[in-house]
Amino acid sequence: MGLHSKINTSIRMSVAKRKLESRKIAPEDGNPLDLWGLTKIKKDIKNNKELRENFDQKELDRSDIKEYKLFKFRELLSYVLESSPYYRDMYENLNVDPRLIRSYEDIGKLPLTEQKELANKPYHFLCVSRRDIAREFTSSGTTNMLKRMAYTQDELLEIVDSVISGLKMAGMGSKDDTLQIMYPTITATWDPGLVLSKACDLAGFRSVISDSLDVEEQLRTMKDSGTTFIIGTSSFIHELSRKVCDRTEPQELGIKRIICSSEPLTESMRDEIESVWGCKALRQWGMTELGLANAIECEHQEGFHLNNPDFLVEIIDPVNGEQLPPGQEGELVVTTLRRKCMPLIRYRTRDITSLIDEPCKCGACFDQRISDIKRLNLLDG
Repeated sequence: MGLHSKINTSIRMSVAKRKLESRKIAPEDGNPLDLWGLTKIKKDIKNNKELRENFDQKELDRSDIKEYKLFKFRELLSYVLESSPYYRDMYENLNVDPRLIRSYEDIGKLPLTEQKELANKPYHFLCVSRRDIAREFTSSGTTNMLKRMAYTQDELLEIVDSVISGLKMAGMGSKDDTLQIMYPTITATWDPGLVLSKACDLAGFRSVISDSLDVEEQLRTMKDSGTTFIIGTSSFIHELSRKVCDRTEPQELGIKRIICSSEPLTESMRDEIESVWGCKALRQWGMTELGLANAIECEHQEGFHLNNPDFLVEIIDPVNGEQLPPGQEGELVVTTLRRKCMPLIRYRTRDITSLIDEPCKCGACFDQRISDIKRLNLLDG
């Protein structure tokens, strides 16, 4: 890289760092993901006259956060009626008026967005000019439907910001920590290793990408890099855990946390991983179409903490589509409240979970959590 390119890269990195709210949050201040979400919400309130009139100079509580999300939903609905060919067509004959959305029950009257619609005509969801797109990602996830999503540069930075907050919540923060990133079996047009590595760079964390399937290579990287945190697919980390004991004493390596993502992690798998490494294994959940990294467990392992300002979540009966109350298991439906490029309204995830609508033992009291996640087809038998 030439000097000019290095200078430009340095400037871009400096600008990006200044935009990251996650860099200003210390773990000792509270749950970093919860605090990051609250910071984003307060910034929205400060920058919007109607929100200022309702919430400015007020100590926010959980009911205020719900009202904020209803406001953002109405705002998003107005936006897609103007900018999204897909939603204009969907709502054309329904006389949808954003001003009439005053409760979650009102939201439940709107039609759901099916994954097959996004797979079949992704650019009908596009709300910005093609020149505003910074990256496009394609993934089939676990549904075997190829779905393409586009993001602006600001949206990508928001994703990185939330990833940093999630890593801090998992315990990263010391300059002596190194995240070892293991995704040897991921095949998609986006590379989670590069996303995580960039997040670490911007946060000031150390990271190393090791995408080898070889156990010896992974162990060698841990020892050479001073790895203290591991993230990767649940199945690979589980298989690695089964094999390392024949080669070394895993608990002497100093691993502090393991984050299992991209695939379900059963309690028996978690117990085995934690027994081998002598540390907690946290689950992470996300979907490409929702922004890659959407929820992660804290050390108490009692549900996934969501990226609070980004999503309005509902739980519905997967058969009749009716909304279900907190604690009752059903299909997770997500609205991307802050997305401008390709927003999704009432998007069916095909994941089964329940909503935990109460504060967590970690101190988080503003965000929502979801419980264990299962695939819908597993329940269908």
